[in-house]
Amino acid sequence: MTKRTSPDGIDAVVEESVELLQGFELTEYEAKSFVALSRISTGTAKEVAEVADIPQARVYDCMETLHDRGLVDIQQSTPRRFRASDPEEAVATLQRQYMDRLDRLRELFPRLESPDREDESVDVWVMEGSTEVSERLRELVSAAEDEVLLALAVEELLTDELLAALDDAAERGVSVVVGSPGEPIRDRVAATAATARVVETWTWWEAYPVRPGAVSGVLMVDGESMLVSADAASSLPGVSNHRAVWTDSERAPLVKMLRPLLARAVDPSGVDSFASP
Repeated sequence: MTKRTSPDGIDAVVEESVELLQGFELTEYEAKSFVALSRISTGTAKEVAEVADIPQARVYDCMETLHDRGLVDIQQSTPRRFRASDPEEAVATLQRQYMDRLDRLRELFPRLESPDREDESVDVWVMEGSTEVSERLRELVSAAEDEVLLALAVEELLTDELLAALDDAAERGVSVVVGSPGEPIRDRVAATAATARVVETWTWWEAYPVRPGAVSGVLMVDGESMLVSADAASSLPGVSNHRAVWTDSERAPLVKMLRPLLARAVDPSGVDSFASP
């Protein structure tokens, strides 16, 4: 079988479409068959095989599967003809199928937990890597409902994504207070999250830039979730790294211990409201 030359750019579109469809549990031949049929709208198995560059004998099984998935109509003629669903309809069909599965998982997952399990554990997690720590900071800030208290001493952790999360939290009415010993950090936060309160704090630091091994950031969200990161040694010269412990449980000793200290460091006016019980 000789594959015809496609117009400029279409080969890349076909290849990416086939690859994406395989992510929706279609085999390579099924994905290629659907993409080929979509390009010609309607056709016979022979025509689909020629466009898809696959054996004609495989097209029939592929079309049956695609029909079962609601993506292809079959006309019982001689020879049989096939028609691909409208592109928007095909996407909507795949979306419905996967939403149904996700909804079912939401029902099943809670039932996996043992009914005899006592919820007395307090989870404190450890993570390492500057990118990972920055992303966790962003996720915790993004989940904030009432208050964000952040003390940050390393500009490397203040990614654009974290800045955007701080700005978004402040815009939706969350009280956001950011303290830092570094003027560049304070300036960046003030410029991006205009409604956040930015203060100078030296509670954990003696100098800026901070010394190797020093605390690099402390975050508390809603008086419950907390992350503490520190500069970690790296085997690569000139390369910094960060290690953090974090928890989203207000019962963790880490939260109770650092809650008043962090409040005093970045928001003295809120010490009373964040005092340990």
